[in-house]
Amino acid sequence: MRRGIKMKKLNYGIILIVLAIFCVLLISCKSKKDQTDQEIDPYISKMQQNGGAVFSGNSSGNRPLPGTSYGYEIWSESGTDNRLIWYGPEYGGGAAFRAEWRYPRTFLGRVGLFWNEGYPYTHYNNVYCDFEFTRSDAGSGGSTSYIGIYGWTKDPMIEWYIVEDWYGVGVIGPGRIGGGAEKIGEFNIDGGLYFIYKATRPAGSGNILGVHESFSQYFSVRQTARQSGSISISGHFKEWEKHGLILGTNMYEAKFLVEAGSGEGWFDASHISFYRKED
Repeated sequence: MRRGIKMKKLNYGIILIVLAIFCVLLISCKSKKDQTDQEIDPYISKMQQNGGAVFSGNSSGNRPLPGTSYGYEIWSESGTDNRLIWYGPEYGGGAAFRAEWRYPRTFLGRVGLFWNEGYPYTHYNNVYCDFEFTRSDAGSGGSTSYIGIYGWTKDPMIEWYIVEDWYGVGVIGPGRIGGGAEKIGEFNIDGGLYFIYKATRPAGSGNILGVHESFSQYFSVRQTARQSGSISISGHFKEWEKHGLILGTNMYEAKFLVEAGSGEGWFDASHISFYRKED
């Protein structure tokens, strides 16, 4: 009888030891999982290391970026997980950023120069942008998508693009631009050929003034897409003027833009910087 009791105690002891080992393993696994759950992606880590920020909601206009002369703007129409990760003033020229989107009707994320001081572009001498980026595959931003320099002027209100790359297949032309776009001319600059287009956005289209009126759009579209280089922004403006496309007398902004018309994709810049030179 006593032997039976001892055997039972021994069995209970073994069971308790097994349970203890199981609990230790369970806690260890949970700890590892919690640690993994707390890990952040490398883009957020890069942003944190350089004093950057993550933006996801519509900015309702330009917002300054601390420690720089730059501003940002983000605007989304529908979609989920649309965000702009600014890498901070200490990384990639100070304007480098990453953009991500999931099935928006329209997504625009941009970082760069903001003025709105009542002066024409000539007031700012010759403006340039150096850039280098990678992006998701063709189709991940819809057929109507743009990567390059973007901005507006006031007096009159004009929306303008210098297009360096895109997510659609084939070079961007009037069909993808819309608005009755027509080719105005072509010219060579920065080692590439650009076509000039002019289009008209109808009344009711989104704009910086929030007014219900039509406005013009000017485009320079590079005929061979690129993902790095230097853009002579003011040089495009001068070429437009030669073809009768005159910008407004109040230069509102000049920012590096990523615009997606649908799809699920990303854009990631290792360098974006703006600077000015005198003639």
